Amino acid sequence: MTNPSRARVAPRARGALRPDSVGALFAGAAASPAFLPDLTLWHRWHSTRGSLPSRWRGWGLAEICADLGVPLWRPVAPWRMETPGIEVRTTENAAERLTQWTALSGTLAARWTRGPDGDWWQSEYPVKTADDLAAALQIVQARRYVVDLSRVAEGGAEGAAATKLGDLPVLELPLRPFSDILHTLLGWTEGLILLLEEPEAIGRLIGELEAKLQALAAEIARMRPALVLSPDNLDSQFISAAAFEGHMRESYRTTADTMHAAGARLVVHVGGPIRGLLPGLAASGVDAIEGVCGAPQSDAGFAEARRICGPRLTLWGGIAQDCLLASQDEKGFEQEVARAIAEAAIDGNAIIGAADRVPVEALPERLEMIARRVREPE
Repeated sequence: MTNPSRARVAPRARGALRPDSVGALFAGAAASPAFLPDLTLWHRWHSTRGSLPSRWRGWGLAEICADLGVPLWRPVAPWRMETPGIEVRTTENAAERLTQWTALSGTLAARWTRGPDGDWWQSEYPVKTADDLAAALQIVQARRYVVDLSRVAEGGAEGAAATKLGDLPVLELPLRPFSDILHTLLGWTEGLILLLEEPEAIGRLIGELEAKLQALAAEIARMRPALVLSPDNLDSQFISAAAFEGHMRESYRTTADTMHAAGARLVVHVGGPIRGLLPGLAASGVDAIEGVCGAPQSDAGFAEARRICGPRLTLWGGIAQDCLLASQDEKGFEQEVARAIAEAAIDGNAIIGAADRVPVEALPERLEMIARRVREPE
């Protein structure tokens, strides 16, 4: 059923919503600090559960961004992953989901349980011991990324609305190989132990995925996007500076060079403390970091991150996720927002946003307040 109020939705007066609005932000070309909330997690969660705030019930992400008067951030992955020759079976009930991959060397299984928040929490990873690495290699060797432009078109009304609002498309890459194997195959605890015990075997997994990622990156670059997102969720609690240097820096450098040759910028998503990773990120040639924030959520706010990274990188964040929750008192929230706006104004190449992403429990009125404060500074 069509929402009758949709036709009335239009961007609020803001001056910065130009045809190149998002691109201008990441080019450091905005005349003043801008608010760009990453609402992807928040909107997906509430829209699939029918729990969007009543004023936005049934609205798409582009419409909500227009109502807030902020640019649309909606990355799209123009590819799908296939593993021909590998049998994949998934079974699910109300409490548990199990996926099995069968290769010549054996069957690997991953398990998820339903968490208290109603979402799936991974409780078991496919690779448990070194004996599973042969099958893991066969699965990785079979993997292929297939460009699928229908996924961009599947934005449907969302994609059309984004164009009408004058925002540029953001295309999303797969996880960086080192992050990928730890997120999807090994797990962060046993995986890091296996990395120490079986460096050659793990290196082969990373190498196979690296070649496939860079080939896909070249295809995506030919689409001439304005921005490309590497959604790696970097966190120095799990990825040390040495591991980044050994397994990720050159991967980012290769992708960044590919994107720059096509006129695109590479944005990297981080999800925790990242101070120790900032020198490597800056040296790798990436263009922007999403998730910059000070303590307690992370360990480097705008000023500290700028000192480490130098002037070139665009820094995005500044406001801790917890400030958007009801558990944060109003005074503390306002102080955090005022500080982020002041630091972004001094920086000149920083974008205000919730570090990491807007959490599902975020209060809509606080998002509106930030948009208003940035749009109409005191």
